[in-house]
Amino acid sequence: MNTWNFSCARNFVAAVLASFVLTGCFDDSPEASRTAPAESVHDVDWFKTHDDERQSTLRECSNNPAELRDTPNCINALQAERALSSGEPFELDLSGLKNGEES
Repeated sequence: MNTWNFSCARNFVAAVLASFVLTGCFDDSPEASRTAPAESVHDVDWFKTHDDERQSTLRECSNNPAELRDTPNCINALQAERALSSGEPFELDLSGLKNGEES
């Protein structure tokens, strides 16, 4: 009977260790399934000088905004497009305006 207790404890320890080892092997989180293959990230200046790639990236981003809106290339391509269409890339500070007040 003493060997049975030792065998049971050994099996329990082995099962616990196996579960700890396998815990990191499977990632079923939504972020893991959304991760796209690694692609090179281009900065705003690059997108300003590469019109075809900028337009292609913007089409791709607008076609799937739920997954791609917050990716670096979508953000940089959009910022480059804004800079080229308006002249200066800047964020408007509307914190000083009160609700319902027009300037």
